[in-house]
Amino acid sequence: MEASKHFEEGLAAGEAAASTSKESSEAPATTNGRMYVRTQGFGSTDAELRFLQRCGVKHKAAKFPFHPDKGWVLDELIQEREHHESFGFTLDMSSIPILEKLHNIIYFGKSPERDREIDLVCEMIRTASRAGIDSLRYNTCILPIDRTEKEEGRGGYTHTAFRLDKISKEEQNTLSAAGRVTAEMHWERIEYLLERIIPVADEFKVRLGNSQEDPPTPPGYKGVDKVLNDFEGMKRFIETQRSPYHGWNFCVGSIAEMLEDSATEVFPFIEYFGSRNTIFLVHYRNLMGKRYSFREALPDEGDMDFCKVLKALKDVGYCYGIDPDHVPRTEEDPKGYYQSYAYCFGYINAMIQAVYATP
Repeated sequence: MEASKHFEEGLAAGEAAASTSKESSEAPATTNGRMYVRTQGFGSTDAELRFLQRCGVKHKAAKFPFHPDKGWVLDELIQEREHHESFGFTLDMSSIPILEKLHNIIYFGKSPERDREIDLVCEMIRTASRAGIDSLRYNTCILPIDRTEKEEGRGGYTHTAFRLDKISKEEQNTLSAAGRVTAEMHWERIEYLLERIIPVADEFKVRLGNSQEDPPTPPGYKGVDKVLNDFEGMKRFIETQRSPYHGWNFCVGSIAEMLEDSATEVFPFIEYFGSRNTIFLVHYRNLMGKRYSFREALPDEGDMDFCKVLKALKDVGYCYGIDPDHVPRTEEDPKGYYQSYAYCFGYINAMIQAVYATP
């Protein structure tokens, strides 16, 4: 109780010192051709935005109100953008809720419901563009992120983990509501979506970044053949539609989960997809372990050297957001995760300065 009181007092004092009003905040940031720290892990309350200001964050995602009959409303997106801009933030790679709200596109793959929902996504892309929003992310997975029990890290942090050998064969063979989805079925749903949304993204100049599937699992796991959990699947996805507006929400952690030795094997992914200008957002998450058996880690303690990872991204010309992802929690933090976010934001900002200072 006392710790919580001190935290809130510090939060209030920091907000007062940061700015006396929204109007005094600086103008929205631009990239200037450099990578920058970014987040999707916070809402848009004044307290949350002040916290992010103190952490040196100027780019973030927003969660726009979703209406089942019309998707997004232009005035609501403009209002959200202007609210963020009043605090000095640029909206960056907000999410199209395909996984959460539009289940017939990928999860069930049915028509005519699928066509109606894809039409809705196309209109949401147009609405975003009209609202001055130039980048969005989405997800074409069928299964949600799967983890086993949490594991302890340094200082009492708890991290999520995935140990396939701890999941019973019975659970692995239990189907989700999507039923049996073969690789062929999964690809049909993804490609059907891309054929319709990428031309709209081209026309309205909105970058669309899709996510990899987390975690990689054996074919048929819970009835699903995942198709975006290895290099060949990721390559096929990009080659399906060639467009400067078609690319990745490139999760370094999810890619590391695909590998046996992420410390060395992650770099060909960065080179291939980065050199083709198909990385639109980077989730910066380290891990300990390998395919089918890992726990997530803070950026400086995992198997990958994250300074080398960031330099590799710089070398292929990547110039968008670097986003802390799946940060650990501790009960000793009154907010649960603010300490780990603050640590990761500081680490990322320092790494960005370091790689641009190095020839």
